Amino acid sequence: MSSTYDPFLRGPHPVGVKTETWTDEARGRSLPVEIWYPATPEHAGADLDPATQDTFAAVWTTADMEETPMVHQAAVRDATPAAIPGQLVLFSHGFAGHRREATYLCTHLASHGYVVVSADFIGSCSWDIDAVMASDEPDDMVARREFMGLDRKADVPFLAAEATRRGWANDGPIGFTGISLGGWTAYIAPAVEPRVTVTVPMCPAGGRSPIYPDSNNALRSLLDFNWHGHVDVLHCAADRDSWLPLYGHLELFRQAPSGGQIAILLDGDHNHFCDNIAVGHAWFYDITMSMHAKYGSGEADWQAIANNIPPLEDLVDEHAVYALWRGLTVARMDATLRHSAEAADLLANRLREESARVGAPVLTIDR
Repeated sequence: MSSTYDPFLRGPHPVGVKTETWTDEARGRSLPVEIWYPATPEHAGADLDPATQDTFAAVWTTADMEETPMVHQAAVRDATPAAIPGQLVLFSHGFAGHRREATYLCTHLASHGYVVVSADFIGSCSWDIDAVMASDEPDDMVARREFMGLDRKADVPFLAAEATRRGWANDGPIGFTGISLGGWTAYIAPAVEPRVTVTVPMCPAGGRSPIYPDSNNALRSLLDFNWHGHVDVLHCAADRDSWLPLYGHLELFRQAPSGGQIAILLDGDHNHFCDNIAVGHAWFYDITMSMHAKYGSGEADWQAIANNIPPLEDLVDEHAVYALWRGLTVARMDATLRHSAEAADLLANRLREESARVGAPVLTIDR
């Protein structure tokens, strides 16, 4: 087996990015969408140069920031697309997240030739939850989670069909990945969209957790493992996840009808899947305390959860984490969507070795 295959390295394509708004006319629901794609060779290097990279205002900030910083992503705004339509990967953000929360991953997939589509799932975005936290009105978070889940169940097939209709993707099999509530979406995607043949749920919600009671877990109730066929699964988790502990991940993973793999990052917390882990980790503590202020300890002991968030200096290096999830996600997509024997070999025989090589050791379980 050749040893030249290295999905942890950036791919050969320069990356472009566009923003569009897609409207599901049947539901009257409009979603802002970020699209990353392989660009023509004239853009080579511009996606890696801070002077020519796209920038956007940070969504997650912390109380000590005097102004909102600008964030760079490794892509060129409105670059000329190449090799379109392409193979599609859908990305789904988490609770209180946003469509650009994992540009380190989405731009990397595009550099390997994939078209990646990520929507702001209106109702569960950062600004939606900020508004809830700032309101003096009482709020039923259990009901809110159910609405979020139902919206996403309808959003997934819409996004797949619309990407194809607009010419961004071919009509073949697609991949799916997402973080937290987006990881939950990655688990329900194969049930609501038959074209999903590979899924990479990252720290997915839905299993047992201290953030919601066992007796009233709306996301668990909405899970649907009646998949349309065989789906390759790579479940990614962190062993020190404060919101969604490992026991909940194992519960979810054992329900996947096709089996698969789980890769458990050592010394990682819940936000060790997103851009700018240092800021994200501090924001994670802040939103946990906001949940405590809003909801008290009725359904979840938010203060205890906040107390359990480990200090960043005790956790794995963020750059190693970015390399880990980039490489494993590309390998899983390559193995399924491109039938790559080298990618399949890495996942089957060298996953732990390669993860240690990039500095982010994992434990693995295969089913």
